[in-house]
Amino acid sequence: MTSKSKKPKLIIPRGVVIGDHDLFREILTLTLEGAGMDVVHAASTGREAVDAVNKHNPDLVILDVVMPEMDGLAALSIIKFIFPEIPVVMITALVDPLYLARAGELGADGYYSKGVEAVELIAAIHSILAGEKPQLTSMRTKEPVPPAMPGFAFPKEEPKPPLAEELTEQEGMILSLIAMGLENQDIMEKLHITKNTLKTHTRNINSKLGVSDRTQAAIWALQNGYHVGAPAEFSLVDGEVK
Repeated sequence: MTSKSKKPKLIIPRGVVIGDHDLFREILTLTLEGAGMDVVHAASTGREAVDAVNKHNPDLVILDVVMPEMDGLAALSIIKFIFPEIPVVMITALVDPLYLARAGELGADGYYSKGVEAVELIAAIHSILAGEKPQLTSMRTKEPVPPAMPGFAFPKEEPKPPLAEELTEQEGMILSLIAMGLENQDIMEKLHITKNTLKTHTRNINSKLGVSDRTQAAIWALQNGYHVGAPAEFSLVDGEVK
């Protein structure tokens, strides 16, 4: 009796969708699932994006740029530092070439306007999942933008006072951890410092950078290339930096 050969098991790509508008997430989830993907998590903030990637280890992440708590570029930076092998596609209303270039510097595998046609987006996602990395393009001009632009910096509304090199070693460490999205309690535990010490350092950092809060400090660090990731002795275990 001739044995029948078994069909190979179909591997369904698993995706994470992050955007601050419910309708955006729902439509994108339906589009991806209609194309044969399994959306294992959908959320609304950059912080949730990092947590979801650590928890689900997806095959693809789709990020908006403007989100509460932590924006898409900050989340992209952290995800690509900890999980460089996971493709990240940005889908946003911000089609400015400056944001496009910054996303490329941070390792984005795709950058598309929210007006992109579903067929084009799905085709690009299939290419990315197959190991290809389409050249990032401006959705307005269709002109290619290099994935990396040395010396790129966002235009600033006004000159910043003192630069980051004036930070002490401890302040620089704290700024890097803030840019990674760690909460105050986590920073205190990792650096073995008290709440008052952290408050003093944070106040000094804000003063030197000319910003008013930790969110602005984190954005400054990411926009100016100061954030270089976690120190070598730190690692992510069960969703926490150890």
